[in-house]
Amino acid sequence: MHYYNTMGDYKIKKETEVEVGKTDTEEELEDAGDKIKAGAKAFGKKVADPDKDLENEYQKEKIKEKVD
Repeated sequence: MHYYNTMGDYKIKKETEVEVGKTDTEEELEDAGDKIKAGAKAFGKKVADPDKDLENEYQKEKIKEKVD
């Protein structure tokens, strides 16, 4: 990213450094998405088989999402 600072009649071009990697917010958003996916999959399995334990299915799917 480039920007210009003006000093009188002169323009000084500066480069800014950009950090590569995920921010805390991006990581939290990704984790929230994984939890939603895991919950939806667990709920779908519960609907298909009402005898399944929803909490156990959620935990299994949450682990799968983290691995993927």
